[in-house]
Amino acid sequence: MTLSRRDSIRAFGMVLASLLLTRCKGLRLSSVPTPAPTCYTVVPTPRPTSISMWALSEPRDRLRACWLSFDDLANRTSSGKNQGSDSWDNPLGRSLSADHRQALDELVAAGEIEAPVADLVQEAYDAAVYHIWRSNVMITCYEPMEVDFKPVSAGQLVQQSAVLSQMAEEGQLDPEIVATAQQAIERDLAFEALTDEEVRALYQTLIDEFNQTGSSIPSFEEATLDITPEALEAAQFLVELLTER
Repeated sequence: MTLSRRDSIRAFGMVLASLLLTRCKGLRLSSVPTPAPTCYTVVPTPRPTSISMWALSEPRDRLRACWLSFDDLANRTSSGKNQGSDSWDNPLGRSLSADHRQALDELVAAGEIEAPVADLVQEAYDAAVYHIWRSNVMITCYEPMEVDFKPVSAGQLVQQSAVLSQMAEEGQLDPEIVATAQQAIERDLAFEALTDEEVRALYQTLIDEFNQTGSSIPSFEEATLDITPEALEAAQFLVELLTER
């Protein structure tokens, strides 16, 4: 491996390590929880790709192309070219989601992935698409919430997809980085698997613990999540998909 390639892989590892270290840190609070910021800011995305969904016949290739389309979604949204009927419309995101769902359904029909796992992969993709759109669209910020892990989890999925696919393109997969990314994706998918009621219950538990003990509210990485077999399978599926060449 040449020095330039080694430096390239190290750079991607640093991106991932930086991401893991800068997740929403536990807030040091005195009397009441300080609302964690939920205003989306513009996030870095993978470099542009020229992959056309129409040029790909295999569902697995189309699925991977969807995960490599975040840059296009970000660029078209920030430039105003992804406008629908109102400011909350996301036509490109809806199209990507539909393409992603269709490719998954074909893989389910072919027996390459179980339906519950495919559903979780779709949820994760939709969360990532929303995160990219919400980070680049010109609309008012959310009202602050005491706890909100959704932007953190979705943002990680976006970053990890960029890191893994770029390493695959370079032809130099670092096993340690891949393993770290897969563990993080497992947590992201475990969170995405929660129902709205379960998410609210998780947040309330964290707030109650703060009120009772005065300890800081944990970060997303520190929060206790039940990583289901479906989340494990979905994470492995995504890592294998994103590291294909």
